[in-house]
Amino acid sequence: MDITETSPHRMFAAPSGSRHPGAASCTSASENIAVPNHVNERSRSTLTAPERVREADAYRREFQHALSCIAPDMERVEAKIRCELSSSDPLIAEMLRYVAGLGGKRLRPALALLTADWLGVVTDETVRLGVVVELVHTATLVHDDILDHATLRRHKPTLHVRWDVPSSVLVGDWLFTHAYRLANDGESTLPGRWIALAAQRVCEGEIRQGSSVANWNLSESDYLRMLEDKTGALCGVSCGLGAWSAGASLDICQELDHFGIQLGTAFQIFDDWLDLWGDAQRSGKTLGTDLSQWKPTLPVLRTLSSMQPSDRSAWIATMEHGSADAGTWLRAKIEQCDASEYTLQRARSIISDATDRLRAVATSHGGTDHPAFQSLIRLAHASIARGG
Repeated sequence: MDITETSPHRMFAAPSGSRHPGAASCTSASENIAVPNHVNERSRSTLTAPERVREADAYRREFQHALSCIAPDMERVEAKIRCELSSSDPLIAEMLRYVAGLGGKRLRPALALLTADWLGVVTDETVRLGVVVELVHTATLVHDDILDHATLRRHKPTLHVRWDVPSSVLVGDWLFTHAYRLANDGESTLPGRWIALAAQRVCEGEIRQGSSVANWNLSESDYLRMLEDKTGALCGVSCGLGAWSAGASLDICQELDHFGIQLGTAFQIFDDWLDLWGDAQRSGKTLGTDLSQWKPTLPVLRTLSSMQPSDRSAWIATMEHGSADAGTWLRAKIEQCDASEYTLQRARSIISDATDRLRAVATSHGGTDHPAFQSLIRLAHASIARGG
């Protein structure tokens, strides 16, 4: 997001919206992420089923631990989401209630609340904007599940499976438009503009991903730019809006936006890793869709780049002729090279850059001792230590 707002900045710091004084503090970010030691010793693709369970549980504990300092405000976000996902039409209301139940850990509103808490206070404005980013995110999930032909989301049938594709497309549209309306409920038009720009980037990233199917010449840099839009943009605007709601300068909002983009990009890289090596039972969603739909994710790109040119050309020819063995052959090649560890290391590198950026901001704003800063660091590392 390129922040170029020139109108006077409005601060929304009504006492009724400030962080609850009794909110729990978070422990030091210097503590290690609570992931079993064996996970750090070898590629996660070799984990046994019990090890995957322990890692997934560790991630969930880590995520909840990081959010403990904003727990009351997260409850306010949840209450407002339930309030906003309503309709006078019984069928639409039922579908919206179902959508609300498909929600995950609310990473994006958490980012908005934590940045606001770190740089100022959480206000009613922050909570509203946290709901906005979650509604936009939920809309993208509804549409993504249709595009990916996914049948499960959070251990439940996806919306288009539970009802039908046309209704689900329109529910996704409903969520988008409701989010834009909610974004413009305040005194400033800035949140609405930022949200619209972020949503536009998400759509552009999805379009580029769709056009990249079976494009085995896609460069890693183009792949990363696609992820920055597809997933990073919404995490970025969540951080930027949280900082803005707390009265931060536009320069600081821009830095927080960059941090969120990097976090979201690494999160998506890890998601692409999970699609190949994750546990469908733990994640509660359909896995393996990337490879089955010939999406050139980072593990695939790494595998293809490690092949001899003759082998690569032979496989592409086999795939283009529709051979049923093409997918099996590629999966075997993926397992034979360093695609798993390379993908994980790329995600770690991006998170390292993101946390360095956050610490640079902390030298002049907010400080590193603040519980919310420590939680942002923890969330960044936890985002690439998921076991689902």
